[in-house]
Amino acid sequence: MSRKFFVMILLVSLLVCVALPTSQVSQAGNQKTVTIVDSTGNRVEVPCPVERIACINPAAIEVIRALGAEDRIVGIDQFTKWNPGFNPELKDRPSIGMPMGMPPNYEKIIDLNPQVVISYADPMWYYPDLENKMKTAGIKVVRLDLYKPQSYDDDVKALGKILGKERETEDYLNFTRSYVDIIEKRVDIIPEEERVNVYFEFFMPYVAYSNGSGVDQLIKIAGGKNVFGGAKGQLLKMPGYIPEKSGVYLMVSPEAIVEKNPDVMIKDYMPMTDYMSMGRNPKTIGYTDRPESNGMMQARDEMMNRPGFKEIDAVKNGNVYIFAFGELATSPRWPVALGYMAKWFYPEEFKDLDPQAFHQEWLKKWYGLEYKGVYVYP
Repeated sequence: MSRKFFVMILLVSLLVCVALPTSQVSQAGNQKTVTIVDSTGNRVEVPCPVERIACINPAAIEVIRALGAEDRIVGIDQFTKWNPGFNPELKDRPSIGMPMGMPPNYEKIIDLNPQVVISYADPMWYYPDLENKMKTAGIKVVRLDLYKPQSYDDDVKALGKILGKERETEDYLNFTRSYVDIIEKRVDIIPEEERVNVYFEFFMPYVAYSNGSGVDQLIKIAGGKNVFGGAKGQLLKMPGYIPEKSGVYLMVSPEAIVEKNPDVMIKDYMPMTDYMSMGRNPKTIGYTDRPESNGMMQARDEMMNRPGFKEIDAVKNGNVYIFAFGELATSPRWPVALGYMAKWFYPEEFKDLDPQAFHQEWLKKWYGLEYKGVYVYP
């Protein structure tokens, strides 16, 4: 009796399997999805591997290219469009707007029919307008920073998961980590009382990168103390700004900077005229065939000659430096910026470190590009 019962159960099971609709099986196979946690902490379910991406985050585009998936990008931000030498494969892709400052072209994004739109999480540009407009079109929004040291590995892994590029992601992160490890080990032995005080300014005058920003994290990893890291005050508010989720950009006074008396001062450089006219003026900073350091030199001179600044130790000792905005310190190549900062903070401890050589290796290995351009001054 038990044998007959077993045979009956087996036959019923086989019949059920045969009777399952084949459309359900093929649909599951053709529409595989994956759930990732983005930089805001939100869980987002997206098609995997994603085949059509609209991107208003140039850092994400840079990592997508490094992972070998640039063919999936259907729309790019204007900063990327302005950088055709660095992004030759994407120069003909349509622009969908600025990465920050002005709303993206929502209609253009929808017309391109992407499966996913990738935007910054920090400082939450146009949240939740972007999500609301894309939701009505059935397009997922993923917010990934891909430039902040503390979340960088997780961000890159999330992007690699979306793209189905987990192996390439591991190779990429091992490369970046190898350089960061060298710096961290040397910084660890520098006594707390000997660490330098640092003021790092946004490309807008008297706006400091404060606690929670990617630059604040960089300063700490390089062994510095951010003089405005824990300061309170008026914040620079961005569209969609959410204080508990957004990085802190603190508006400060000249008197406050003088009072802090930093040992090192650094500024991100991006003339607003260039930013507002991207695509019309030739690119002269960062990766370019026409490197021009005059603007960076003038930005340094302006900073050093502000009222009262001649009393600051950084100015007295010439420890004032300029970064090309968006191309090192606030990009996926932040480990290169970290190398420069470590050398500026502790010249003796890092005299053998060559950030430019590492940058050259990075460009060649991940993008097949020869080193060119101007990224730091002096």
